[in-house]
Amino acid sequence: MQTRCNARPKEQEQFYSLNVNCTLALTQEELDFQKTIQSHKNMYSLPWIARIQLSKLQKEDMRSVAEKVEKVYKEYVPKIEQVILTNPATASPRTAERFVKHLDQQSSLLGHMVQRGMLDDKKACFVEFGAGRGELSGFLKKALDEKNGEATYVLVDRKNVKSKLDPFLKGTDATHSVVQRVLIDIKDLDLSKVQALMNENQEMKKVVVLSKHLCGSATDITLKCLMNYVTNQREAGNLKPISGIIIALCCHQLCRYEMYPNHEYLKQTNISRVEFDRLSKMSSWATSGPTYDPKKSITETENVPLTEEEEEELADHADAGQEEGDADQTSNHYSGWDSSEREKIGYECKRVLDAGRMRYLQEHGFKVELVYYVDPKTSLENCALIATPE
Repeated sequence: MQTRCNARPKEQEQFYSLNVNCTLALTQEELDFQKTIQSHKNMYSLPWIARIQLSKLQKEDMRSVAEKVEKVYKEYVPKIEQVILTNPATASPRTAERFVKHLDQQSSLLGHMVQRGMLDDKKACFVEFGAGRGELSGFLKKALDEKNGEATYVLVDRKNVKSKLDPFLKGTDATHSVVQRVLIDIKDLDLSKVQALMNENQEMKKVVVLSKHLCGSATDITLKCLMNYVTNQREAGNLKPISGIIIALCCHQLCRYEMYPNHEYLKQTNISRVEFDRLSKMSSWATSGPTYDPKKSITETENVPLTEEEEEELADHADAGQEEGDADQTSNHYSGWDSSEREKIGYECKRVLDAGRMRYLQEHGFKVELVYYVDPKTSLENCALIATPE
């Protein structure tokens, strides 16, 4: 006997607006593919990225891209300082090395937020993109030291995870903090329609944005989302709706031309679509060691099983842009460059992409900087984008 499901399709939330944060229209292939993604735990190799095969290129084509990247890097990328800060909110009795590294990153991010006054207003709405369980927001709540649930927390992610920290964020006081989970692909998020951003007087709260390791194009659509929100609010008379932005950057090889927010910058630097795809893929050389296995590197020295959050993070990085032959550290590599030369090129590719992101925010009235917020030994992805309104 067959059973019949009478469940109706779930209505979209009011903050849903299909592809509102994409710079260009997505291909039908990508739209169809996204419909099949049910969970980051079942990650697929993204076909439009897999088709970019550097190993199939002529060496002259790769050198042409590298030469252009070097030129743009020298002209557009500012000097980036290493500034490692700490915050006592992340103090923890856990001693496993990999936990310490996560805590060091969170501690420095919070330290930079404090230094720039992002935690001064306890009544602000703190929006974490790519939030997962909400661990960074949990440490933020400790750093705020709020007593009466003054702060609001919005946690944005396209996947639903277990062991959420939402109850901790709400607090145990008589007056609870407002906590709203926004389960959505960032490309479809109209932030102005998120209910938690509005106070009891129907006025928009000040917004502070944070994220730790927002992969590739997820950073780009987040920036687009935020500047769409800024434009919306300024038209309504709210001239400084966002008090601060801090995003720990990573996985530039997963950037998408259609989602990159600053195509005017690409025109100024004469970077074509083909070159954009190639330099994005080449950026993986900055962090891809000869035999790098992220799961093995996490567990091999500690004999501690992966946490659910670490499993999810590994799934997010499953399509890391590696090609056959990338383990070769010598100049026999298909590019003709040895590992140190490729690493330099990879970092320049990353920063060239970041420079366009910086200029995009600057054009919207923000003071923007790139900071190496932890030592490379803590994380090879150690650059943060930090912005505050002028």
